[in-house]
Parts: sequence; C-alpha cells; structure tokens
Amino acid sequence: MYDVLMLHDRKWTDCHVCDYLRISGYRVTELDVDDLDGLEHRILHMDIVMIVCEYAEICLDVCGQMREYTQLPIMIVTKTNDEWVKVKMFQTGADDYITEPYQQIVLIATIQARIEQYRRLTRLFGCIKVRDLVIEELERRAFMKGEEVLLTVKEFDILVYLAQHSDIVVTREELYNAIWKEPLAQGVNSTISTHVKRLRAKIEEDPENPKYIETVWGVGYRFVK
Repeated sequence: MYDVLMLHDRKWTDCHVCDYLRISGYRVTELDVDDLDGLEHRILHMDIVMIVCEYAEICLDVCGQMREYTQLPIMIVTKTNDEWVKVKMFQTGADDYITEPYQQIVLIATIQARIEQYRRLTRLFGCIKVRDLVIEELERRAFMKGEEVLLTVKEFDILVYLAQHSDIVVTREELYNAIWKEPLAQGVNSTISTHVKRLRAKIEEDPENPKYIETVWGVGYRFVK
C-alpha cells in the first residue's frame, strides 16, 4: 500500500482526488495547504506528495518549501491551465502538473508510475523504502517509522539481501551462501531461522504474522514489497 501526503486547498469543495486515491487502496494523509507546521516530520515514510489546489498560483511557494524537505515526487492537481504557471511550478520542483478535466484511471496510473520510478532511482543510490521500513545500504542503517532499528551485522545483511530480491522466494541455501559465504552445511538451518526470528522481532509489528519477511514453508523466505 502506498502512502500519499496530500496538501489540500479546502476551498476546492468539489475536488474528489482524495476519494479516488482511497478507493484505489492508497493511504492518504491530508493537511491544509496553509498549515505546514512540522511538515519535515510528517513527510517521513510517505511515497509521494500531492498539492491539490483549485488555483495553482497559491501552490508555488508551497512547492518550493517542499523541495527543502524532500526529494519525493511532487504532483500538482489543479484547475489552472496556464503555461506560465506550469513552467514556474516545474522550476520550483514539481514533477507532474495535472489539470481538470482528467481521467481518474490516468491520474492513479501516473501516481503509481512516479512512486515506482522514485523507488527504482533510490535503490540505485543504496536506499530501499518499503512502507514504514527504510534501509540505507551504504550507511548500513535501518529505520522503522523513523526510529533507527539496531541490527547485528548478519541481521542487516539478511534484511538487505531479502529486500534486494523482493517478492521472490529465497531458499535457505541461497541465503546462507550469500550471507555466510559458504555452502549450507547439515544442521545450520536453525542458524538461519534464529537470525530471521530475531530480525522479525525488530522490524515486524507482529512477528507471528509478519508483513515484511514471510516464511515459505519447506523452501525459504520471501520479502514482501
């Protein structure tokens, strides 16, 4: 599920962007576009920022402020179809500028494409973000809901390897070969299980019902993106 931070002009009463997003399975956090206090903290763990204003001129300063806090994709949705305003918005940091009338399906597809593009680019620079979990590979740090998770060397290596192979079943043998750099010997399955169990205890809200690292019985593990 994707997380959207929506800065909303409440005066645009016939705007249904938020409804479309929630119907499509997105989690939306709405803020008044005129109230940006604590924005640098609120933006943590979001996947995209949407500035939804009937008249886009009032969004120019807001878009510029957002770029001081984040490199997340910023999408403008508005009724203002003015080339000068569009150019200024892109110059201040917007990634997309969508005007009414628009097709709901195209809007949702554009949002998803921007999020996936951003995730691909951040992975190239050693950062993996999946819902509330952020893994900084180069710095060897992991964060859950903004709080750093203290992992052992092996726990971190297991987490990174599984996350790099998300949605793919990784066998215990493959995982052991990759992390311990040696063939899987008889009796070491328990070693892998113990490390995964400790890792889950640190990153899963409910380790007995994991949302990130699933067990594929008799085979290995799957990291759920």
